[in-house]
Amino acid sequence: MKFSVLAISVFIISNGSAIAQTQNTNELVNASEQSSQFLKQQVRSSNSVGRAIRTVLARYPENTPELVEIALDTYPDKYREIVSAAVSSQPAYIDDILELALARDLAPATELVTLAINAEPSYAEYVAEAACKLSPDQFNEIVKTAVSMAPDSADQIAKRLAKTYPNKILEVLVTTIQEVPLVGKYVVDALLALFPVDSSESESMIIISVEQLAKHPEALERLVKIAERRGIQQDLISASAMRGGLTDTQARLYVERHYIEQ
Repeated sequence: MKFSVLAISVFIISNGSAIAQTQNTNELVNASEQSSQFLKQQVRSSNSVGRAIRTVLARYPENTPELVEIALDTYPDKYREIVSAAVSSQPAYIDDILELALARDLAPATELVTLAINAEPSYAEYVAEAACKLSPDQFNEIVKTAVSMAPDSADQIAKRLAKTYPNKILEVLVTTIQEVPLVGKYVVDALLALFPVDSSESESMIIISVEQLAKHPEALERLVKIAERRGIQQDLISASAMRGGLTDTQARLYVERHYIEQ
């Protein structure tokens, strides 16, 4: 645990007297204990861990990681309040907050993602990015959780993850569309913007999206029009729509109609 600045400053406040900065291990341990006592005093005075965290972080925003670390170690059973209060107060420290909670194995990454997005929805894409970095083995579940919690930001979440994990772009696309199909066309547009128009990756994304959104007419119409403009063969689109659940007749009539309209 790091207390070089925070522990000493808190020690000063909680005792009303200054102490000289020192590298002595025993004194640093004592300072850390004083920091914990200071936080406990704040909790008692506010009668709430969450309110205490908001108050302390407002006073010492630059020491957010240290304060959250102390709080999680002192009140591990209150991790929901701590994470929520810390994220809402200092969202710029989302990476640190999630890392501290995950390191203590207090909850699954998906639960922490839910807490963080609920606390600060506008940072949903950053929450998803941080959680995927810290828990790569739960990548798909984190994506599902993030886009379902913030469907209006699904395209931005997908775009950020695609940039961070370029080898997982199709995985991000499929997972996002399956979880929030109604915003699928916006997700496709956001991810297609990352590639040159005539790239093989762009064509693959469109074909896969047709399959995933075959049962959603509005999104499918958007995709077919994009496919036609980009010169993707009609048979490929029809076959993809059939894999998505349309009959041969439905796929061909639907696709031919839109191709002809163009």
